[in-house]
Amino acid sequence: MPLKIGLLAFVVLPVYPAHAHGWIEETEVTSFPEILGGLLLALLWLSYCIGARRIRPTTGRSLTFHVAGLITALITFGPLAARLDNSSAMHMIQHMLIMVLIAPLYVLARPLPQWFAASGRTGINLVKPLLRLGRFPIRMCGLQGIAIWFWHAPKFYNLALESPWWHFAEHVSFALTASLFWWSILGRQSSSALPALLFTLMHTGMLGALLTFAQMPLYSDLHDIQDQQLVGLIMWVPVGLMYLVASVWISMRWLQ
Repeated sequence: MPLKIGLLAFVVLPVYPAHAHGWIEETEVTSFPEILGGLLLALLWLSYCIGARRIRPTTGRSLTFHVAGLITALITFGPLAARLDNSSAMHMIQHMLIMVLIAPLYVLARPLPQWFAASGRTGINLVKPLLRLGRFPIRMCGLQGIAIWFWHAPKFYNLALESPWWHFAEHVSFALTASLFWWSILGRQSSSALPALLFTLMHTGMLGALLTFAQMPLYSDLHDIQDQQLVGLIMWVPVGLMYLVASVWISMRWLQ
């Protein structure tokens, strides 16, 4: 059954954005980044399902992985993704789902044994340097912080809105840095995990406050100042709450 899910994802995900954006009829360059994103997601999904036949994961971890993949597909491709891109507030929700929901779900699913079983030595050699980075929560916190502030600077945020390739790079950087951050927090016990979470809570809250109290719209997809205030509140409150919950969970694990 998991292999069938992976095969379906491998076939459907790259094809759907092509049809949805007219690539089959017009071969529009703007659809290429979405097709590439669909291929990458489908490849990760398929390799996990192949590896799961060799190293069987627990039911909970397998379910967590497939839920994360489904959410990723829903918010990245198809009608829901188009709706998320219609306003800056919805676009911000898409970013936050990638960083505070999808990334930690993938980490909690512990998919590395299955991916390594499918990819062999090549996959291990590619991922090993990233796993070494995951030993340092403070550094991963800083790396994720750089990505967040870089892509929310008006110049680069607007650039991602105008160019599909920059938009693709934006989403990949969010997904990669958030995955490394949550791996450093949830993947292993470290005394610096809690400070990293608290610092992330502080600087994302600061960015949310800056957007909330700014006196003029900063991004080209904003229709009025109220839309920007909503964007800031989303980053300030719900996202901050996710990091706060993770901090409480880490603290309770230490006490136990």
